[in-house]
Amino acid sequence: MSGFLRSLKTSAVQAIEQSFQVRYPEPDPAGGTRPPYVSVEYPVDQAQYPAIWVDYEGAELRNVGIAYTEQDPAGNAYARWKFAGHVTFTIVALTSNERDMVYDQLVSLTAFAAQSSFPSQFRQVVEANPLIASTWGWDSVEDRAVAAAPGTPWGTMDVIYERGFAVQVVGEFVSDPVTYELAVLEEIQVTATDQFYPGAPPLSVAITS
Repeated sequence: MSGFLRSLKTSAVQAIEQSFQVRYPEPDPAGGTRPPYVSVEYPVDQAQYPAIWVDYEGAELRNVGIAYTEQDPAGNAYARWKFAGHVTFTIVALTSNERDMVYDQLVSLTAFAAQSSFPSQFRQVVEANPLIASTWGWDSVEDRAVAAAPGTPWGTMDVIYERGFAVQVVGEFVSDPVTYELAVLEEIQVTATDQFYPGAPPLSVAITS
């Protein structure tokens, strides 16, 4: 089933994978650039470090729409929902320096991209999601907790370093009230009713993402 939460988080993961490479300083043993491990799941394998864990903190989810119905081309009815919250990015590494380096580069890719004259690949990917229409708060980020604690998922006492930040996002999606499946937004037809405009002819418009 394609729920809005899974679609939103997966879209953010894909955006990072398609646009982000960790740039290591020349003297660094890692050298050059390489893609980080990015997932909606917390990294549990040492080979996955450093990693970026993507999650979502919801603040609002409510049904919207007055005096109209929404249908797909086959005539199936759908409900429109509005959501608001923060997509969170938690950088997990085995050294404090590497954690901070990935954090700085990822913040530059997301928040600072709004000030650039060049198109942001990250922004293009998340805004092209066919199931969700979203607007992101590119101009600011909110820091999340910083942590450093011994103990790894693979059973050693190495220290795991974490640092996170969040980007605000608001958006809409439409879902089947029976199956809860999301619909492709550009396929949904909105038809106004005469509940508040008696005698007015029905108005149909196509909503595109």
